[in-house]
Amino acid sequence: MRRCVALFAKRPEAGKVKTRLQSACSPSEAAHLYRAFLLDTANTVSAVRAEEKVIAYAPTGAEEFLRDLLCEAGSFTYVAQRDGTLGERMQDVIDGALGRGAERVVLLGSDSPDLPAEYINRAFDLLVEHSLVLGPSTDGGYYLIGLQRGARCPVADIAWSTGDVLDQTLAAIGEQSLGLLPVWYDVDTPREAAFLRVHLRAQRLAGTAVGRYSLPALEQMALPSPS
Repeated sequence: MRRCVALFAKRPEAGKVKTRLQSACSPSEAAHLYRAFLLDTANTVSAVRAEEKVIAYAPTGAEEFLRDLLCEAGSFTYVAQRDGTLGERMQDVIDGALGRGAERVVLLGSDSPDLPAEYINRAFDLLVEHSLVLGPSTDGGYYLIGLQRGARCPVADIAWSTGDVLDQTLAAIGEQSLGLLPVWYDVDTPREAAFLRVHLRAQRLAGTAVGRYSLPALEQMALPSPS
């Protein structure tokens, strides 16, 4: 069963990415951190067991920049995100992957730069027996969604960027079979970034090589306490 994993990515421009961090840093610092997140997540995606690995990029002219940025992370297929809501863009990337022959498709963003690659591999395993898979995040959304060919994607009419995203998605699944991954966390706010910094430090001490780019970027920032 052909597998496709797609990473949603933006060009890391000051003032256009990680804007919720800007209460604790400058727009350029937020863009630098997003760049680090993207590099770490792309390296994770590169380690996933999938036949196709996609960078779904925005804006339209960002392909050349992202190809240069991520050239050492691995070999990717680059597809432009369409205009529209996040749900419409997700559906378009899924349809494109299915059109290229994928039987199982997994989507994720770069807000969880230390997400274990084994979680993504586990998503593909769950999609052998389940129509859909979700990776819940602590902010009420999810860090990953996947589906097998023939499943109905429940991303229409979702109130994105709210704490109700997961709940609304569950309500839209209907009778389809759901596989569930462990809870992880997204990083959007200064306190979440502060927790990621401590978590990455702990993982380094425990011998886990993650956050190669994110931890140095975080160490340069003046962040509040995680709580």
